[in-house]
Amino acid sequence: MANYKDIKGFKVQSFSADPIPSVAGWTAGGNYPSSEPGSAGAGTQTAALGTAPPGYSANSYEYNGTSWTSGGSMSQPRGQAQSNMTGTQTAALIVGGRYNPAPTFGLVKTEEYDGSSWSNGGDYPEQLRNANNMGTQTAAVNAGGNNANPGQATNSTNHYNGSSWTSASNNSTARFDTSLFGIQTAGVMAGGYSKNPGSNTYFDDTEEYDGSSWTSGGNLPTENNAGAASGTLTAGIMFGGSQPATPGVVGTTIGYNGTSWSSLPATLSSARSGHGSARSGTQTLTLAWAGSTPPATNSTEEYEDNSPYADKNTLNTGQVFYNTTEAKFKYTGAGAGSWATGGALNTARRYLGGLGLQTAGLAFGGYYPSAKNNSEEYNGSSWTSTPNLNTARGYLSGFGIQTAGVAFAGYLSPSAPVASNATEHYDGSSWTTAPGTLSVARSSAGGAGIQTAGLAFGGFANPVPEISNSTEEYNGTSWTSGGALSVTRYSLRGSGTQTAALGFGGLNPTTTSLASTEEYDGSSWTAGGDMSNIRDVHGNSQNGTQTTASAFGGRNTPASSVLNKTEAYDGTSWSEQATMGTARSGLAGAGTLASGLAFGGNPPNGTLTEEYTHIGTATIKTVTTT
Repeated sequence: MANYKDIKGFKVQSFSADPIPSVAGWTAGGNYPSSEPGSAGAGTQTAALGTAPPGYSANSYEYNGTSWTSGGSMSQPRGQAQSNMTGTQTAALIVGGRYNPAPTFGLVKTEEYDGSSWSNGGDYPEQLRNANNMGTQTAAVNAGGNNANPGQATNSTNHYNGSSWTSASNNSTARFDTSLFGIQTAGVMAGGYSKNPGSNTYFDDTEEYDGSSWTSGGNLPTENNAGAASGTLTAGIMFGGSQPATPGVVGTTIGYNGTSWSSLPATLSSARSGHGSARSGTQTLTLAWAGSTPPATNSTEEYEDNSPYADKNTLNTGQVFYNTTEAKFKYTGAGAGSWATGGALNTARRYLGGLGLQTAGLAFGGYYPSAKNNSEEYNGSSWTSTPNLNTARGYLSGFGIQTAGVAFAGYLSPSAPVASNATEHYDGSSWTTAPGTLSVARSSAGGAGIQTAGLAFGGFANPVPEISNSTEEYNGTSWTSGGALSVTRYSLRGSGTQTAALGFGGLNPTTTSLASTEEYDGSSWTAGGDMSNIRDVHGNSQNGTQTTASAFGGRNTPASSVLNKTEAYDGTSWSEQATMGTARSGLAGAGTLASGLAFGGNPPNGTLTEEYTHIGTATIKTVTTT
């Protein structure tokens, strides 16, 4: 006889609102190729870079979210480099370390990685090992380290600009083997060790860096040495490390909110110290590998936090979480959101460039009515004027972050529409003309990536009115050809990275607006899901990744209707979101899908700024029963 559950199935609890995530944890990933401690780390959970072991070698390894494969070899073998690296898998930086047998007690050599090979950068001012590095390849900061034998902690701080190191304000406490995370203008140093003659000290001190000075932050719950870390100044994570008391090596995980530390609801499966980490990971998605348990381990662990400690807005599309009833849900990226008015631009303009984050945005160039060279920074509430672009232009594009940005292409004059091939770099204080120029001069192009690994695609090319489908890849110095767009277009928008980019919208050669989307994998473009609204955007912006992007504003041509509609992309399809407060075209943007920024645009909205907050939804994937 059939029983009740065979006839009726399982009873499933229903929810009147989105379920609240409640579980965080570490899970096993693919084993690291070496089991020795001291691996330097960079990148994210699904695109990490590890170096150093085994045995003071020149090896590097790349992680794709599942397994490790060999990367390019450094020119300088090195060890004792656990915190010496920063950046991403395609734009990393390593400095210092120690070579064994050691002719010196530390190295000055700096090397840069482009995703396949290492090249020499500017030497560090002093011999250094067990260094403490954070930021990007072109805007890094190194603080402290060990600069002598048998061990002398230093508190010297230096900045790297992509070619050379310069002195900056010293951190307060001399130490090495600390946990660092953040960027050059908003970073954190916590814990560490000082092995001075007659004094071996573990630290619980936290210091915060704003790009010019160090200030005290909230202390760690316990002194900790050689822990690993990821995240930002206001959302950091630290895991593992060595403590002076029992149990010594730990697997604890703690979070930093910009003020204080608190325990996070997960522990590494294997307690470890001196391990590698995804330095550009987030508080909710990071990676740990190798290290000393003791003994040494080659295990990799992936961290995912969908608990109440995690901000739901930062979840990635496809992330799975559980609620207390054991129902399993999948975050889709679709959902609702809202726009709110932010601080007005100081200089009214349209067809401008934009990049950065909602709390660290950058606006540059544009027309109103003549070409502008004005540049402004946004801090989350107001805009501040900064030194101007070297070349005034509109219909220009950009990519990167506020302290390491790139502006490229554009028109020098609306009355004489000749496209530019010039490139400029912004370092957080000034613009400089870059040596590399685009092979195809263009305007109204799409852009994506970071200062040392960027993309330019599509656009209006010389001689006008030719429209380009070409793609060019940027390495921080020069441009080279990439795969061509499938759909020739201009006035499109871009987001993502050099190896995982998104291009969408725009105008085709008959000046008809497009809804089509294309995805770039580092060599070729393929079709993605179409937008719900055909639109051209003119103003270039980066709002998200290849799988979590947003589109807003723009114009529907030939209908010539200005749009206030917002859409979100989840890697497969677009869904409509909250409408902007003011419909406009010719605007620019910055930020992520979760926290976006729109600014400038056609009259009378040339100074208007709006901030977007996205709330994703969760859908049932499976149900576990007992």
